[in-house]
Amino acid sequence: MKKGFLDISFSWIFALIIGVVILFAAIYFVSQFSEVKDTQNSAEIGTSLFNVLLPLETGVDSGKSTTITLPVNSRISHFCDNSGTFGRDTISIQEFIRKKWTDTGVNISSKDRYLFLPRVLQGKEFYAFSKSYEFPFKIANLVYIINANETYCFSDAPREIENELKNFNQVNFKFDDCNSNGIEVCFDSGGDCDIEVNLNLRTVKKGNDIVYFEGNSLLYAATFSDKEIYECELSRLMKRGGKLTELYQEKSLNLVKVGCDSSLKTEFSGLKSSFLSLENSEDLFATARIVKEIGDANKYSECTLW
Repeated sequence: MKKGFLDISFSWIFALIIGVVILFAAIYFVSQFSEVKDTQNSAEIGTSLFNVLLPLETGVDSGKSTTITLPVNSRISHFCDNSGTFGRDTISIQEFIRKKWTDTGVNISSKDRYLFLPRVLQGKEFYAFSKSYEFPFKIANLVYIINANETYCFSDAPREIENELKNFNQVNFKFDDCNSNGIEVCFDSGGDCDIEVNLNLRTVKKGNDIVYFEGNSLLYAATFSDKEIYECELSRLMKRGGKLTELYQEKSLNLVKVGCDSSLKTEFSGLKSSFLSLENSEDLFATARIVKEIGDANKYSECTLW
């Protein structure tokens, strides 16, 4: 009797152990599968986000806009790297699933995109719009991304800037009638605003951070991103400008061969040097003077290059 009793007990214990092992194996498999699925979803969303932005980046028209709606509340992490020939833009997407943020580590990168948004942007719906950056020739389309739930109110904006911002067709852009519920952007007012724009000094101030701009494209870039991202993307744009200068210089030499002198052969060397030596946005003022000289010379040249 005792022997049989022991045999049955050991059989049940053995079966119980096997059952526990199988149960934990199943839980582990489901957990691993969920993590892989989350990683796949985040990578697909990141790739889709880049694809949605493609028409904004490659089009010839300024003022294009689009709405980006993600499946769940998401966190867009934006990384800018200005090393190498052109640097790169990288984004990763984290989703709020099962009451926690996914941690996928999947990054989607591009050398041809110039995105202006904060280091981290969180939400489910976003607005994206673009504007051409010309300095003096077109360098790239800049893409700005903002949270659809954030309202920007522009106080005392010049008519030109107000009209251009209205052309973006963003419902969360307000003008003059500002209140404490949104982000207030003040122009030359010296008031206590979230973002202060000084058009005379060509600066944008957020808290203790100040960056410099030349032209409306960079003004918007400084407004909708942060200092770290802005300075990095500006460096990338200058590198691209340096390469484009080489192409225009070659085009100028080819025009001379066919009897059409653009009168800009030597100026391009100085422009390229200024592009590549720019250390931060404060150096833009000196570069802008060279850009204006070359832009005016091209405008009245016998053979215009752009």
